[in-house]
Amino acid sequence: MADILTQLQTCLDQLATQFYATLGYLTTYHDNVPATTPADIPNAAPALAKMPKNTTSPPIPASVAAATAAQGQTSPLLAQQQNQQSGAGAGAGAEEDPNLLPAPDSPRTFAARQRELARDLIIKEQQIEYLISVLPGIGASEAEQETKIRELEVELREVERERVVRVRELKRLRGRLEGVLGAVAVGVYGEREYET
Repeated sequence: MADILTQLQTCLDQLATQFYATLGYLTTYHDNVPATTPADIPNAAPALAKMPKNTTSPPIPASVAAATAAQGQTSPLLAQQQNQQSGAGAGAGAEEDPNLLPAPDSPRTFAARQRELARDLIIKEQQIEYLISVLPGIGASEAEQETKIRELEVELREVERERVVRVRELKRLRGRLEGVLGAVAVGVYGEREYET
């Protein structure tokens, strides 16, 4: 099992990926219907009836539209948007151009997927909070952490001394074992056969 910091980094990477995927879904599959304004604030935004529904094709920069209009040409994106808004060629354009966005989800499906994506983000955020809460030193002052580090240093030195003693003992036992195995080999095979 990975240490807590590695798990935390993995969860943060996954959360960033989930944010990106959520934004990608929301921008790709919403219905592009403009929001309505409250009736008691008439100047807040144009009335909904005056606002055309957005198309699923990407917006055309004003500079590109102005430059092509000045040359007497129509840009392919502008022509495509005009065809979609007028209803002509909408089916054929969607089949021919792979750059067009997919059709928006139904309101019920979109709302259900929004809830699912939000739930997934909340679960990942809770995992991150839990990992942070179990990090060693959380809730301890700087002085307490320094004291703990000194205690661990002393313990580490003792464990290292013990390891060195064990390594020496292992070498000694290996030498004894080699001697016993050599004696057994001489006893089983005889001295002459063992040497050849």
